[in-house]
Amino acid sequence: MINPILMGGLVKEVSADQVKVHLHGRLGVITVPKRLVRTEDKLLPGHEMQFYFSYIQVVPEAFDYDSAAMYTEQELIPSLLGGVITEVNDTAAKVEIMENMGTIAVPRRWMFTDTALAPGQKTEFYLSPMQVVGKRDIPQECI
Repeated sequence: MINPILMGGLVKEVSADQVKVHLHGRLGVITVPKRLVRTEDKLLPGHEMQFYFSYIQVVPEAFDYDSAAMYTEQELIPSLLGGVITEVNDTAAKVEIMENMGTIAVPRRWMFTDTALAPGQKTEFYLSPMQVVGKRDIPQECI
């Protein structure tokens, strides 16, 4: 059973339309469109983020996932989302999130499955929008 938990991360890179967030504890990297980040300030490397996230479960069939809560201005509400594994190596796997909502790269231990991981497998997980909760004053190359 996958359950969302409140996670934290640090913004590593900001491009014209994407934000790359390194999860605390070296748990992976999530890249999402800026529209999924709640802030009134300009996004910069070093911003601290909070959001809900869960382990990733490999599923035999995709569900009819609803991403509406990802685009609301309310509190951080986790949504059950789908994705497809795009890369697998000895230590990690990368998942493309449905509806072009970005990518998730996590250690293999974050993937629940009874079968060997392979590109093309369908997945599901919980994710919420991200919220800026602070800023670390450290050089970008140290993030």
